[in-house]
Amino acid sequence: MLTPNFTIYSLLVPIIMLSLGITTLIISRYKSLAHYLSAYSWALVLMSVSIFLTTVLSKDALLHFSSAVAFIYFLSCILHAQAVYERLRIPFSWQRCVYLLTLATFGVYFLTAVYPYQPLRILLIGFATAAFYLHRPILFLQGDYAFKIDRFLKIFVVSLASIAILRAILLASFLDHDGFIGHYEPIWALTQLLLIFINLVSLSVFVSCAILDLVAKLKLDRQLDPLTGLLNRRGLDEHLERISAQPIENHAILMADLDHFKAINDHYGHHVGDLVLQHISQIFKQNIREQDKVSRVGGEEFVIILHNIHADAALKIADRIRQSIEETPLVEKNHVIYLTISIGVSFFNTPEQIEATFLEADQLLYHAKEMGRNQIQVA
Repeated sequence: MLTPNFTIYSLLVPIIMLSLGITTLIISRYKSLAHYLSAYSWALVLMSVSIFLTTVLSKDALLHFSSAVAFIYFLSCILHAQAVYERLRIPFSWQRCVYLLTLATFGVYFLTAVYPYQPLRILLIGFATAAFYLHRPILFLQGDYAFKIDRFLKIFVVSLASIAILRAILLASFLDHDGFIGHYEPIWALTQLLLIFINLVSLSVFVSCAILDLVAKLKLDRQLDPLTGLLNRRGLDEHLERISAQPIENHAILMADLDHFKAINDHYGHHVGDLVLQHISQIFKQNIREQDKVSRVGGEEFVIILHNIHADAALKIADRIRQSIEETPLVEKNHVIYLTISIGVSFFNTPEQIEATFLEADQLLYHAKEMGRNQIQVA
């Protein structure tokens, strides 16, 4: 037990942390914010429970339940670490954490029930806390992050691990023979205030990160067609603006239009028509490169931007798309719906040519329709 006297002030830390955890958990669930915010909320709740138990239990009861209290505390550290790693996109190892959790909990039990020695037990808890946060040290320390807040989070967690060790050393140094902090109540108060400060900073960082992610998601949703998941016209325009700022490369524009789509809608209904659009959208994605973009700009009209590509390679991709659509009918219940597509292909290598290239690709598409559909016309 770390506190020599139980007072109402002793409950301030767990009450504040529990309130923050529950509030954040409700907000993260209600607003569908990033999962790491939910993980950190649970970490706050569990940590507040462990601190509450440490505060209210008698010395004998705390010795009896020390392993359970330590387990709850360690689990809160694991969830906190998971939130950090998830935000920083570092692979989180549950296996390592479970091993550490098992060893640390057993160590607390051993140093409580088998060989009681509280200074060593406190040191074990401090070093175990640091180990949970830095259980993948190389990946964690080598990571390079674009956002300042992510770099701050990385530094903050390293500092947090260091503080956990220093706090353990400090507390172990001031324990008296009964396992209390003797006449050093200011030390206890300082560590309690430090806990609140650390978790307030950590919560602020996670909330800020979640807001950044939400803004990015909303921006992305504005650029996507809800039916197909492809870029919409706004997304295409913004992508073309980014192209304008890049060095000169050879780009291809493929203007594609599904043949006889109105007849499919009229015969099978709009539900099947939507399935057709989703079906060919997947074919587009499967037949282009990672750097290329596909946009749905009209009902059954699509634009494909192929970057840094020669004419022969662009035509191969266009023909591969055409063949894949022709050879991959949509099977819906008892219906097998065969599809074809017409494509116009044009090229540009300067931003000033983009508008003219679109017009040319559109004219070539119209020409492909006139020539019998299911074909490619190239500039």
